[in-house]
Amino acid sequence: MSNTTMTPNRSLNQIMAEDDFSKVISKNKNVLIAIAIGIVIGVVGFGLFSTFSDKSKTQHNAKIYKYEAEALKSYVDKPDAKVLIEAFKVLSRDVGNYVGIIPIVIKTSDALINQNHLNEALDVLLIGKNASKNDYANYFILSRLSVVYEDLGQDQNAIDVLEKMNSLSIKIFEGKNYLDLGRLYLKKGDKLNAKTSFNYVIEKAKDESEFVKIAKLYLAKM
Repeated sequence: MSNTTMTPNRSLNQIMAEDDFSKVISKNKNVLIAIAIGIVIGVVGFGLFSTFSDKSKTQHNAKIYKYEAEALKSYVDKPDAKVLIEAFKVLSRDVGNYVGIIPIVIKTSDALINQNHLNEALDVLLIGKNASKNDYANYFILSRLSVVYEDLGQDQNAIDVLEKMNSLSIKIFEGKNYLDLGRLYLKKGDKLNAKTSFNYVIEKAKDESEFVKIAKLYLAKM
C-alpha cells in the first residue's frame, strides 16, 4: 500500500500499478483524491479550531505550534527522522494525551511516510492513537496505521486495524476499507474472508463505484 493522504486512495494506486485493472479507474482517480483531501482538511481544520479556541489549553497549544513551526518545518526542508521523532516525543511527554495533538500527529506521520520513514511514523501514530478521543480522530489515525503496517509487512496488524475501522460509528470510504481487507486476506491465502470482503463492497458500498469495479475484478480472478 502506498501513501494516500493519503490515504483513502492509496490502495487504489497500488492496485492500478500491480494489476492494471482499468483506464476508467485511472480517469476518475483525481476525483477520489479530491474528495479524500477535502474530508481530511475539514476534519483537521475543525479540530484545530476547536483546540485553539480552548483558552484553558493555551500552554499545550503553544508547544504544539512551536513544534510545528520549528521541528516539523525543519524536517520538511531537511528530512532527518531521528531529530523529528525526538522532538515529537518531547512534545508528547509535555502535552500527554491532550486531544489537540491529533492534527500534528497526522501531519507528522504523513511527513514521515512521504520520506519512507515507516518505523518512526508507526511510533507517532501509536502515540496519537492513545490521545484520540472520538471516532473521527480514530479513523484518520487508524487509516494511516493500516498503511504503515502493510508497508512494514505486518499484514495481520493491518487487517486488525481495518477491522477496527469498520467497527467505528462513522463510515468514510467503507468500500475502500473492505477492499483493502479483501486484498490483505487474499495475500494471506484466506480466500473465504477475501471473498466476503469483496462481496461486501459490491453489495453495501454501491455509491463507491470505482471500488465496486475493482472488487468485481478481484472476484473474477479468484
